[in-house]
Amino acid sequence: MSIRHAAVRLAAFFVFTLSLLSGAQAQTKIRFTLDWLPGSYHAPFFIALYKGYYKAEGLDVTIDAGKGSGRVVRELATGVYDIGYPDINVLTEFNAKNPKLAFPEVMMGYEQNPSGLFFLKSSGIKTIKDIEGKTLGPVANDSTYKTLPVFAKLNNLDLSKVKIEYLDPALREAMLVKGHVDAITGQYFRSVIDLHGRGVKYEDIGSFLYKDHGLDLYGNGVAVSPSFLKENPDAVKRFVRATIKGVKDMIHDPKMAVDMVAKAQPLLKKDIELERLKLALSCCIATPNVLKNGYGSVDRARLERAIALISDGYGLPRKPPVDEVFNGSFLPPEQERMVK
Repeated sequence: MSIRHAAVRLAAFFVFTLSLLSGAQAQTKIRFTLDWLPGSYHAPFFIALYKGYYKAEGLDVTIDAGKGSGRVVRELATGVYDIGYPDINVLTEFNAKNPKLAFPEVMMGYEQNPSGLFFLKSSGIKTIKDIEGKTLGPVANDSTYKTLPVFAKLNNLDLSKVKIEYLDPALREAMLVKGHVDAITGQYFRSVIDLHGRGVKYEDIGSFLYKDHGLDLYGNGVAVSPSFLKENPDAVKRFVRATIKGVKDMIHDPKMAVDMVAKAQPLLKKDIELERLKLALSCCIATPNVLKNGYGSVDRARLERAIALISDGYGLPRKPPVDEVFNGSFLPPEQERMVK
């Protein structure tokens, strides 16, 4: 073999090797948005990021804070983000109104919905009807406010008799403590812990949780934009698989989970966030149903009933089928989703 031919073959070998290396290093980019500012209950995503679970699956994930489920759903529909973490009931409403843009959740996060109305017992509120004539402070795009009309309809609460004063999410609990509003909408583990952190004793906090008053709903879950789901179905499976690894770590070591979130949100008060996470796990994430049946899936009959409640409560133009709202085919096998 001539020196020239050997050099050509060697050069071709290097080009081929470099192409293999670049292919091996290629990562699928995923733009992911939370529903809110990072909190301890978002730990699975940060665990998967900082422990390298996403990277090991060939994913380059960036995580942004969100501004409410309503906004997350719109951003997913328009392709601003690839994957997000909205409330499934907000997604149901969107899909019902926008069938050509409909897209599903692929992993359930909150097996029990944490939404509710919260108030100080000193306000004199004792029944749901007592909210009438009072000032309610919601956050405009928050799922807890968007599902309020359904809760109100089921419980004979006349919202036309309630003064609505929209609040900044960072000020919601503070406005309640200061008496600027009489009640707020919020998530159980967010509002109760935030109120307690502002000096309110647990026994002085009143609440009407939606799940205790006729709304047997699921909560937030992983949803995927229509375009990304179509173009990258395998990447979705890998994202879900890595996230569930983060879920297992969170359940087994809540303190570590809080540390991971604090890497992204250094101003978090870790002691408060640990207390919040334990409350979130017990009420809504590591529930008896999840411990029995595994994390991330849904009961189809229950979800169908929830879709009917949301559709009737909002007077939606149609009732989306279950498969349009939730697609469980991207989940790993059940044995890989057991969290005990």
